[in-house]
Amino acid sequence: MGLAERASSSSGARLGMGAGGAKSHAYIQYPPLRCDIPGAAGVMYDDGNKLLLVPAPSKVYSWPTNQHPPAELPGVTDIKEGPILGVRYSLDGKILAIQRTNQEIEFVNKESCTGFKQQCRSGSDRIFGFFWTDCPACDIVFVTTSGLEMYTLYLSKNGLKLVEYKKTHVSWYVYTHESRLVLLASGMQCKTLSGYQFAAGGIVRLPKYDVTMTKQEYNRKPVLAPEDIRIATMYGRLYCVQVDRVALQLHMYRFYRDAVVPQGSLPIFSSHVAISVVDNVLLVHQTDSQVVLLYDILTDPRGPISAPLPLLLRGAPSPAASSSSNTGKGSRRPLSTAEATIYGKGWVFINPDLVLDHMHGLLWRVRLDLEAVAASSSNLPSLLSFLQRRRFDAPKAKELSLIVIKSMIIERRSLRLIASAMDVVTASYAQATRPSSGTGGSGYQPMNKSTAVSSGGITLSAGPRGSQSSSNPVGKAMSKSKIVEIEQDAETVSDAESIISSEIEEAPLTSSQEQTSAPSSSRVLSREGSKGITMESSTSNSSSLLASGLQGLRMGLPAPYISPDDVLQSVFLAIEEEMCTDSTFYVAAIVEYMRSEGKCACSSRAASIDGTTARS
Repeated sequence: MGLAERASSSSGARLGMGAGGAKSHAYIQYPPLRCDIPGAAGVMYDDGNKLLLVPAPSKVYSWPTNQHPPAELPGVTDIKEGPILGVRYSLDGKILAIQRTNQEIEFVNKESCTGFKQQCRSGSDRIFGFFWTDCPACDIVFVTTSGLEMYTLYLSKNGLKLVEYKKTHVSWYVYTHESRLVLLASGMQCKTLSGYQFAAGGIVRLPKYDVTMTKQEYNRKPVLAPEDIRIATMYGRLYCVQVDRVALQLHMYRFYRDAVVPQGSLPIFSSHVAISVVDNVLLVHQTDSQVVLLYDILTDPRGPISAPLPLLLRGAPSPAASSSSNTGKGSRRPLSTAEATIYGKGWVFINPDLVLDHMHGLLWRVRLDLEAVAASSSNLPSLLSFLQRRRFDAPKAKELSLIVIKSMIIERRSLRLIASAMDVVTASYAQATRPSSGTGGSGYQPMNKSTAVSSGGITLSAGPRGSQSSSNPVGKAMSKSKIVEIEQDAETVSDAESIISSEIEEAPLTSSQEQTSAPSSSRVLSREGSKGITMESSTSNSSSLLASGLQGLRMGLPAPYISPDDVLQSVFLAIEEEMCTDSTFYVAAIVEYMRSEGKCACSSRAASIDGTTARS
């Protein structure tokens, strides 16, 4: 019995199987969130509040996207009739902002049922969009053709106050609330990008940088489109992922406070692609061939971690079951044609892991099938490293890791391979449980004083000293030195919504960074629970962690770490009870585990001594 069969029998489910027995590494779960409202003006997503919004002529309907199964009844806010180009709630949910025209945004107070309107700074400008922030410098930002307009909200005066204006030509923009980062495109080809992060410590301005674009024809220059750029958060790091549809590559750029550094390229095999990030894994959807490529940026080599397989729908009723249940009490809704269509024409991929079918009012969430990935992997130590980095289904990752180790011993794999696997799990557990100064044994390292930006936030780790950009060509494959590493000063927090976020305490910025002071206390928006990702300087020093990327993850959160007791109970004692392997080989495997444990213990003691010496 191989790994796939063992995992299947252990979990009681078919590995990665959809309808008809098809296998997949990624899937969408039935039922979707449905928002079919007659007369609706469209379907929009509010990433700041994780709400699906459907504006109608006199109302705005909202559904939370963090529930499964999804809520049936929406929230409702009454509004005046009129055109609607965009809509977002304030982060405290009290104010609804509605973009009515290219120059005007209307604000509605849900509690007092009063409202006001605000036009952009210049009548000749056009508002591309807007977003709310939890930055102390401003409450809301208008993105216009001439730059960024930053406003503070004063409910007592029923209006906004312009606090700062960043003048720059803007062709289009991309923003995610998860990163608090806005990228502004400019230039004839729209390939020059400038960024601002609205962090809890203030506004951080990133240097401008040009993305790499491959020419398709000699006299024709390509133009970068908004759908070619994705702000991605992986392992607590901010990246710009650029789709080069001519070269069939994903160009990766990593953000620092004072630099944007190319990180190499990942191969794709179609120009029709979309991007998702699920549990720190980069998913590349090839919409024409309807398959998904999985990339883990901490895996070497920089290729897909498994063969491309289709995206499947899970949990949907079969046509026979639907027809028979329609006559019963409490029957399930039958599967519609739109729900059964994968990669439909109305599909829009929303950061990080959502799919919005705006033509049919459906919202899906993309999920990983760890069992299917495990069943199709032949490099078992690499698979264990991958499983040890998973957070959103940590119990399943831990279960699969134990199954992998047990299967290797039962199948009498080479002792060298078993030793490599043991080293992976023991090193992961040792890194997670290693006490460090200032943490009280919490298992994560404190920030270096010279690099501290905010004591409780996710930071972007240091890049090349004094660098403003990288001289390495982006088209080259990622070298081992360019592996994105998790630093000791990073603290990753996972929640059920597959969003990496962490509370960030306000802290002063250095003189080389752009900072805007907080306005007066008359502001009304609460700053409690401010979340985001804060960037640190590329000139700072910080030591890298193991390639597994496990250190810096807060203990007490779900994690697939494997303790010695887990190995004893679930591997060695289980094998002994089943009497399913040769005793000599069984003892040799135990010796390899003891060797691995001893090596990690020595490393931990050495690190503890080094830390004590450094403090003294």
